Amino acid sequence: MDDLRTRIERALRAGVRGVLLQTPEEDRALEVLEHVAERLHWRLHTWSAASGIDHGKPRALADLLHELQGHTDDALWVLLDAGAGLESPPLRRAVRELTQRERGPAVVMVEPPGPSISTLSSIPELVVEALPPPDLEELAQHIAWVADLLAEHDHPDARERLHPHASALARAALGLPRQAVDRLLAETVLEHGPDPDALRRTIAARKPSTLDRSGMLEVCEPVPPQALGGLPRLKAWLHRRALALDPAARQAAIPAPRGVLLLGVQGCGKSLAARVSAHILGLPLLRLEPGRLFGGTVGESEANLRRTLALVERLAPAVLWLDEIDKGLAGTEGAASDAGTAARVVGGLLTWLQERQQPVFVAATANRVDALPPELLRRGRLDEIFFVDLPNAEQRQEILRVHLEHEPRRILGGAPPCADPWPAFASAIADADGWSGAEIEAALVEARLDAFAEGRPLAAADLRRAVEATVPLSRTRAESIGALRAWASERARPA
Repeated sequence: MDDLRTRIERALRAGVRGVLLQTPEEDRALEVLEHVAERLHWRLHTWSAASGIDHGKPRALADLLHELQGHTDDALWVLLDAGAGLESPPLRRAVRELTQRERGPAVVMVEPPGPSISTLSSIPELVVEALPPPDLEELAQHIAWVADLLAEHDHPDARERLHPHASALARAALGLPRQAVDRLLAETVLEHGPDPDALRRTIAARKPSTLDRSGMLEVCEPVPPQALGGLPRLKAWLHRRALALDPAARQAAIPAPRGVLLLGVQGCGKSLAARVSAHILGLPLLRLEPGRLFGGTVGESEANLRRTLALVERLAPAVLWLDEIDKGLAGTEGAASDAGTAARVVGGLLTWLQERQQPVFVAATANRVDALPPELLRRGRLDEIFFVDLPNAEQRQEILRVHLEHEPRRILGGAPPCADPWPAFASAIADADGWSGAEIEAALVEARLDAFAEGRPLAAADLRRAVEATVPLSRTRAESIGALRAWASERARPA
């Protein structure tokens, strides 16, 4: 905010008489402008269509602009949500004439993100600025101030309980508007009192939905590594990468991890591995289907990408799961590219992957390497490429055990009884060579249905019959899987 105040003050001293300030936080914008007016020794006035001038009687915007043309005194006029009233050419012309002067009142238009921004941005005399969300220091100070208020009223222990955690809570809330932080703090204190752990949980759960009103991002629940059978090398790599998120790693010149591309056979756990990565790294998980970015109007797709990536950075640190990126980014060349829209979206995404500064770990999944832009495979955008192959015999047993015992315990609190001991089930899956993890899970579901229909516990024979009745994908698509394996043998690490 100090930099923004300095820029606006310098521009006004230099003779600029029109500023467009983009922000949804009018209260913080007014704090900035009050400080600027005080530094300049100018009077500050506010206008809105509802409250008029300085919360007086309502005043039409056209009348105000006409009146200001006759003023010669230096003053700061803050127009709140004036963009919607400037659709007509005469009003836009009035703003231009008012802001073309080098003396007299200056106009600052405070606007939230939306269609009116493009209307106002077309006025060349307006200097465009954006108020960033509160930084870590501002949020920590604000949370400490709220704790002091609570201590003076209904919660005398608030200062003692919250002050030591102000920085950690601010880090969790980073990216949120200050009003949203206040609302989440108030709701949590009403239910749990000034409990820092409850506040941290509430912020983590509500932060994505508070920021994302477009529906582009989906908040997903991370999954513990025990729920993913196989992929030992990927798990070990993720545990090592998690060390880079330790604050001490920054002092050792270790950058935050950038991400991983999970390429492989369908149904072998790539999506589950993306969810596991968030659990190992200890970060929230955001899922983005790249296909959602594409809109029907000119420029909509590129605008969707910019807004979504800006939102992801506000939610950092986080894991961004780009699900089935090969399908979402298909058609970036030729006639299928929709007059270059897909190519521009891909280019914007690749640029962000290369240049992002916030700690966003990208977990991208793909089934077809030939559908991926070659630039995505270059090191620097992501840390590593892992090939997720069909599980071997040992891994198939591990996957079966996850779905037979571990997952029921995690979801239901206990595994249903079985008619046979574990070795019998391990033997039943031993002959399922070339089966994916999804096919093993589906066969187990079929076997459980057979046993349930007959009112008895699951038996190994049920699983064996389900295996024998299924033709796996490795046979129906043997050629494409073979080509993928051949490519990955020299270009990717086995997971």
